[in-house]
Amino acid sequence: MDLKKKIKSLLQHAELYKSQGLLNEALEKYVHAGRIIKKHAAVIGNKKLLPAVAKRIKILKAEINRIEASPDMSVVPENVQDIIKNKFAFTDREETRDLEGAVALAKFGQYDRALREFRVLMDREDLKVNAAKNIIRCHVTLNAMSDAVGQYREWFDQSALRPEELNKLRVFLQSILDKKGIKETLPGKEPEPIVREAIVEDPGIMDGEIILPELVQGEILGDADAEEEIIDISSVEITLEEGPGKWRTVEYDVSFQSGRVINLLISSSDKALIEILRTGLELKKVHFYSPIAMFNGEGVVFSKSRIESGPKQGDYSLDIQIKHIR
Repeated sequence: MDLKKKIKSLLQHAELYKSQGLLNEALEKYVHAGRIIKKHAAVIGNKKLLPAVAKRIKILKAEINRIEASPDMSVVPENVQDIIKNKFAFTDREETRDLEGAVALAKFGQYDRALREFRVLMDREDLKVNAAKNIIRCHVTLNAMSDAVGQYREWFDQSALRPEELNKLRVFLQSILDKKGIKETLPGKEPEPIVREAIVEDPGIMDGEIILPELVQGEILGDADAEEEIIDISSVEITLEEGPGKWRTVEYDVSFQSGRVINLLISSSDKALIEILRTGLELKKVHFYSPIAMFNGEGVVFSKSRIESGPKQGDYSLDIQIKHIR
């Protein structure tokens, strides 16, 4: 790679890291680019480039110092965390209550405690994959994409999960990385062979045929009274049917998911949207995006809370319960 292409690549990576909140990684790329520019100034021949990079480095260092020097607002007292965990776990099922309690902690900005809870829950066979997904979601919500990737690679190297479990997480995280424009290819493992005693052919169904309505009702939504985990929803697009922005659409990434309930983080600056999305509001026109497909459906605003602490302090945590997917 020639010098100009290398510098361009470094600067592009720096901007990408910066846009994802990875300030230290962005700084490293800018510094690297600056060194090359300074060393080969005569060859590059652009006198304005080095001062421009130096200015970006100065701004980034100031931002990093400001964040590191700011008071830690991310933790509330342990007894308050216990109240959050117990009060906002909305399921009555004992076997999933601990998982939803940990999700509640994350929704209210208590990420350190939530991560500890999720890691403990990975010891439970019935909750292992869901707990692992939520560990990834915590890192993504904090814009710590390198931590999310590092955690996945740690599970991969340690064989902490079965191949089929690991591949579910790979598809889940890879879709997030791809959407954010992060060029990272996650490794996968070959699934263990499935041994069947006999295969009975059904002459009414051709080999390889998938009937989508049955897939949606049976595997995505499940029984109407069940609390089964539905397909992962990575983002939603909602068409607003009231308010000053009637019929406009808004799109949000899903921060957390617990069965049929997905969580969105709404910026405090979007006051009109916060007012429109009141608890109990029926959402008739929703596009649900998963890592494998897009589905139309409906939902209802299940709850709305202001985040009082943590890096998302002042923003709103919005729960939407999925009613129908088609």
